[in-house]
Formats: sequence, structure tokens, C-alpha cells
Amino acid sequence: MSLSWLTICAEGQTTNCVPPIQVAYLIGLVLVIVLVAIVAARSRDFSTATLALIPVAIAINLAIGALIVALRLPIYLDSIGTVLVGALAGPWAGALTGLLANLIWSILPVPGGAGPTIAFFAPVAGVIGLMAGFWASRGVFRLRTDDSRVGQFLALAAGVAAAGIALLVVQSTIGIPDLDPNNPDALSNQTRFVVIATILSVIGIAVAWASGRTVFRFTPDDPRIRTYLTAATAISAFALVFAILRLLFSPKGYFSTVTGVKPDKTPDSFLGGANLSGLAISDPAGLIGVAVVALLVAAGAWTWARRGDNARWFPVWVGGFTTGLVAAAISAPIAAGVFGGVTGAGTDALTALFRTLGLSVFQSAFAQGLTSDPLDKTISYTVVFLILGALPLTVRSMFSRGEATVAE
Repeated sequence: MSLSWLTICAEGQTTNCVPPIQVAYLIGLVLVIVLVAIVAARSRDFSTATLALIPVAIAINLAIGALIVALRLPIYLDSIGTVLVGALAGPWAGALTGLLANLIWSILPVPGGAGPTIAFFAPVAGVIGLMAGFWASRGVFRLRTDDSRVGQFLALAAGVAAAGIALLVVQSTIGIPDLDPNNPDALSNQTRFVVIATILSVIGIAVAWASGRTVFRFTPDDPRIRTYLTAATAISAFALVFAILRLLFSPKGYFSTVTGVKPDKTPDSFLGGANLSGLAISDPAGLIGVAVVALLVAAGAWTWARRGDNARWFPVWVGGFTTGLVAAAISAPIAAGVFGGVTGAGTDALTALFRTLGLSVFQSAFAQGLTSDPLDKTISYTVVFLILGALPLTVRSMFSRGEATVAE
């Protein structure tokens, strides 16, 4: 355990210390944890079983998160325990788990810890716990393929897709404004950003509302539910596999950074100094190869989803993806404003890549979040879904929200 990093900067000191404003932020964070703990304790969710689960969940977060940091992977996977608690014990217990996990991690001498970085992202972890509890209460872990509520998740996915396409159009035409506070046009850019964000949100909401009232408006036992879910599962599987493989094997992906040499040309001891850059496949061959593999997986997913109740994975992915979007929106200002986009995690490579494309620090941090967070939380929700499926019903029923994870 180490708190040596928690040294307040003296006047004129800029290194090996924490500025007073950041110390105040951390103190406020501790107060938030106390408030969340009080709210959780007063709710029906804070049972003996929950108290026993939270330390286990924190250990899961720290163990997997530290491993991911050590491997410099461009994702996190440090919220699996948080999502698990949120699903079984409600949003407040999930939020408390996320907050505590990040603060505890910051004082442990493990990869990603022994420093203030992970502590500053504790609010993001808390929101992830809140959203996990919210989505569990909406049935993402229990919906069957004949449930009319599935239409709501299909409509939400359509709205998110519409907003995403609109964002790509804006970025490729007028561009996303630079929010650097040192920019002379900072105020004007901030106003434009708010306007653009509002328009994108309206587009997403409008598409979700319209499709939910028309195409995806189902009656109980509607035969279209399984058909649509099967197609959505195949499309989602394609997108998920395509994104993972591109993050790993693209010309600027994960393996391209494992060269055995550091940026300053000195030997890198990572993975024993191995040079894995040959696994990065140049385009267009790499792009075509990844697309072919993703199509094959999508075809398999479509066949698999048609059997039994397998298509019920789609609501799980919607919950994880939307949680990732919210996490990206919250973490980007922290990464850009506090750390200049460099946090010491494997995602820094993505931020650096976006910087080389001409994006500002904030834009790069936000683009990195939109790339990593939705993928990361989708994987985390999938892992939790598998864990819940492996737990006996008697164990799940020990928790106040355990019934929200049992298929009806």
C-alpha cells in the first residue's frame, strides 16, 4: 500500500505531487463515497450477502484491471465486479463497489495503482454501477425471446445507431469543435459542441421513439420478436468481433505497438522484449480479413441465435454498449482536463493515434472513449451474464435484486 503520490504541490512545484485543486477533488470523492454508502445502507439492497459480495467484486475488478494494464491492452475490463454487484444488489451497491474499487486500486502497488490516476476516474466507476443496477431492473439479464419488452431494446439500438451515423457525418463534414480552454474561440466552440450534441441526441431519441412505436412495437408472443432478435444478434456479433480484431490487428492497433523498443528507442522489457508488430496486418488486406472473419462469426451467431433462447444476449449487449457510451462521456473530460489525454493505460495508444489524425486532446480522449468504452462494457456485461447463468438460483435469490437476473 502506498500513499507517497499524495503529496500536495508546493508553490512552483509541478512534478511528483498533486495540485491542491486535485486534492480537493479527491476529498470530495471520499465524501461522495460516504453519501453513497449511507444511501445504500438505507435501501433494501444492503444485506449481509451484499456486504460479502462487494469485497469479492472489488478483488475481481483489481485483479483483471491490473492484468489488462500490465498487458497494455486498449480496453479496461475493470468493472466486471461492479456490474455483477449492480445486477444482484441494485444500483447503489453497484455504485459503491465501483467507487471503492478505484480508490483502493490507487493505493495498491499493482499495475495501474500506486498513483492518483485511477482514483480520478472513480465517478465513472460509480456511474457504471448505477447503470448496471438500472439495466438489470429493466430486465437485460432476464428477457426471453418472446417478451414484448425486447422491442424497447431494439428501438434503443436503432436510436444509438442513428446518432452514431449522424456523428460520423458531422465529423467528416464540419468537424467536432476543439474544446481546449486555451483556444481563443473556446466559448464559441463550446456553444457549437453543445448544439451539435443536442442535435445528435434529438436524432437518436426521435429514431428510437419512432421505431419503438412502429417497427418494434410488439404484442406478447409476437413471432417477429425472435426473428428481429436473431438478426440483431448477428449484426451485433459482427460489430463486436470486427471492433476487437481491428483494435488488435490493424496497422495502428495493439500489436503494432509491441515492438520491443520504447518510443525513445531504448529496449522495452514488455513481454520479454518481444516484437509482435508483425501481427499487425496492413490494409486493405487486414481490413478485408477482419471483415471476413467477422462475417463468419455473424453467420454462426445467426444460426446459434435461432436455437432455444440464445437470442436473449442482445439486450445484454445493448445495456453494456449504452453504459460504455455514458462512461466515455464522463471519462473524456477527466482524461483530457486532468491528464492531458495520457493516463498510463493501454488506451493511451488510441489517444495518440487520434492525435496524429489532427484531433485535439479532448477530441482524442473522447474518440478513444467512444472506441474503447462501449466495447469494454459490452464484454463486461457479457461476462457477468455468463457468471449469473452459472450461479445457482438459490445463490442469486440471496440478493435483493437477484430475481432481476432470473429468466421468466
